[in-house]
Amino acid sequence: MLLASVFSCDDDNYDFPAETFKGTIIDAATKEPFQTAIGNTGVRFKMMEYSWSDNPTPYYMYCMMDGTFNNTKIFKGRYGVKPEGAFVPLEEEIFEIEGSVEKQYQVEPFLRVEWVGDPVLNANGTASVQVKITRGTADPAYQQALIEAWLFVSETQYVGDFSYSTNYSTKLTGANLPTLGQTSTITTGWPGGIGTGSQRAFPDYARKYFLRVGARINKQVNSTNVYNYTTIKEITTK
Repeated sequence: MLLASVFSCDDDNYDFPAETFKGTIIDAATKEPFQTAIGNTGVRFKMMEYSWSDNPTPYYMYCMMDGTFNNTKIFKGRYGVKPEGAFVPLEEEIFEIEGSVEKQYQVEPFLRVEWVGDPVLNANGTASVQVKITRGTADPAYQQALIEAWLFVSETQYVGDFSYSTNYSTKLTGANLPTLGQTSTITTGWPGGIGTGSQRAFPDYARKYFLRVGARINKQVNSTNVYNYTTIKEITTK
């Protein structure tokens, strides 16, 4: 039994991951933080550890909504790193991760989605916003048609295609899609699409909601629909 215990201690004597990989993703043209989702529909980093193999199994880490990332539990080693998301693909970059490594990635988004002014509360218990959607890249390989847009509404600040109200959000497709390059007005309360069912008003008491507009072209990334986003705005209903 003593011998078994000794071998067990030897086998477990290894360093835990303690290196840091952090940084930001920004829009190459505006230099503003790249707005994204959380999880599989947002930005993920494909991590290839080449320290022990020329053909490693990839693993993935994910970005936060504001384009920042910070992983403090990485094994020291030589990595191939490639961010993937709703932007023109970047080439894999190979570098050592030891201690704390900070990177900034400049990307060309498929679309640039920007607020025009602030949300307006309407007398019928809804809210309206104005946005402008433009191309984020001149690369024709990533200029597919705008296929879907949403005014996402959530009761928390984590708002996007990954978390939204199925009562108060609004889906835009077909003839209701915004025209690229023009200011468009979107009103809450059409989760099934404008004109589908009845428009839903907010409850008639004060409550905070978080709004964000997302739009996507007819192109998937890693077989997944991905959106480009505005920043987040907050309203309080009355």
